[in-house]
This record gives sequence, structure tokens and C-alpha cells, in this order.
Amino acid sequence: MGGRMDRRIERTRTAVVEAAVALAARGAPAVGMTEIATAAGVSRKAVYENFGSRDEVLRSATEWLLRDAVPSVEPAGTRETTVWVAVLAPVVAHMTSHRDYYRNVLSGPAGAAARDAVVDHAVAGLRAERARRNESGADGVGRVVGGVGTVARDGAVAAVQCRRDRFAVHGLVGLVADVLLQRSDADLGGLFRELTEGLSTLAPGG
Repeated sequence: MGGRMDRRIERTRTAVVEAAVALAARGAPAVGMTEIATAAGVSRKAVYENFGSRDEVLRSATEWLLRDAVPSVEPAGTRETTVWVAVLAPVVAHMTSHRDYYRNVLSGPAGAAARDAVVDHAVAGLRAERARRNESGADGVGRVVGGVGTVARDGAVAAVQCRRDRFAVHGLVGLVADVLLQRSDADLGGLFRELTEGLSTLAPGG
């Protein structure tokens, strides 16, 4: 019984998220819960039961879309690209592929929720990529600093790095949103390449 209920909930959530993405991409930044429910083929009550608010629907929709924004992984021992480029270039490419969705959602009432989803995704990706490259003591792994390895020191470094990441990514996403509002056909990849050098100087190993 529980398994069937879980599958039904998952089907409902997926239908709502897909409907929200389709509606937003068609030019409805202020899409309402009733419109989403109708497009998803479920009741308005079901949407509220599963998400609680329009912001949560569009945050979940953004998270769902971001599944294809996967960092580019280089072979071990190579450093052809910085962490910033490895993680954020796929995010910018993803936003380019879904430019209509992002142009509408980031300029609408749920823009902050969608932006937070992108930022959280990118920051998590930066942290994971640095850990993979052993460039920051992520996840509590001690790092030798000045000859002394301490988890406490490493945790402080990681916390500062995370704040820097959030600051930079918030700025990047905000700039992308502004550029998309000005020109729907803007070259986001070119914009990112212009910013890459500056972003990489924000933190060691970036």
C-alpha cells in the first residue's frame, strides 16, 4: 500500500513540475497554482499538499531541470580547466538551453526561489569538484596547512570558500537574468567566458 502511495505522490509531483516548466517556458512568469494544477491534470489541493506554495513548485521545477547541468570531469591528474569552468560552464549552457524558462521565471514572483535553486546546485557542484580534486578539505577531511593538519582549520577554510562561492554564483545568476531580460537571444556562453578569469581569482584552487 505504501509503495503504491509513494508512486502516486511521485507521479503527481512529476506532473506538476513538468507542467510548471512548460507554462513558464511559454511566457507565464506569474503562473498560478490553479493554472499549474489544470495543466498537470491534478487538483489544486494536490498541488498544495505536495508543494505548499508556488515558490516551492518553481524551485522544484528548477531543480528538476538542473539534472542535466553536470560538471565536466577531467581525467585524474589533469588541470585543463579551473573548478569554476568545470562546474559553472555546464550550468550556463543549461540556462542557455532553457533560456525561455529562466528569462520568465527569474523575472517573476518566484524568481528568488528559482535563483536559490541554481545557486545551491552550483555551490554544491563546486564543493564536490574541489573535493574530487583534493583542493579544499571538504567533508571534514583534514588538510595540511603550514605543516599542521587540522580538521577545525579545514572547516573554517571550507566555510569561507562556501560563502565566496555563494557570493560569486549569486552575482553570476543575477547578471544572466538581467542580460536575458534585455535580450532573449543573448550569448550567455560568451558572457561567462568574459567573467571566468575574474571568478577564478576569488579563491585559491578556483
